[in-house]
Amino acid sequence: MLHTPAHRSIPDPGRLLSVRTVPDPRPGRVVVEVVGEVVGEVDTSTAPALEVCLTSQARQPGVRELVVYLGQVTFLGAAGVTVLAQAHRRCRMRGARLVIRTGGRRCVLRPLQLVGLADLVAVDPADAERPQPRGPRTPRRPRTTPRRPSARRPRRVCR
Repeated sequence: MLHTPAHRSIPDPGRLLSVRTVPDPRPGRVVVEVVGEVVGEVDTSTAPALEVCLTSQARQPGVRELVVYLGQVTFLGAAGVTVLAQAHRRCRMRGARLVIRTGGRRCVLRPLQLVGLADLVAVDPADAERPQPRGPRTPRRPRTTPRRPSARRPRRVCR
């Protein structure tokens, strides 16, 4: 027989995510930033805060683009993906665009790709906003010695 506690412990509010809007100089653009001081997880316990913020921002008059920055998120669960999908639907109904910034985090991008949301929503579309390398690039010198065959071991396949 499986024993479970009669009550679940309530997470410490200081360890949860905070969701805030960040001012943007471009008219019609709202940026929502998800920040985790200790725990950077968007799951069933933290997704409702994100949902409330995205719902209220998507309903604001004049919003043409809603940007969600998830660069500090360490885990994006099914509840978080659902909230983002609902925000996409709300934005689309109002004629706005949802943009998701992953900050290069694979743990955020992969769930969006798996459910197909990355195909519907602009995910990290603006390379211009990423820092670019400075200075001219020098061309590579041609290789003077032939390459040796690699001694890689065959990849193991999980079954």
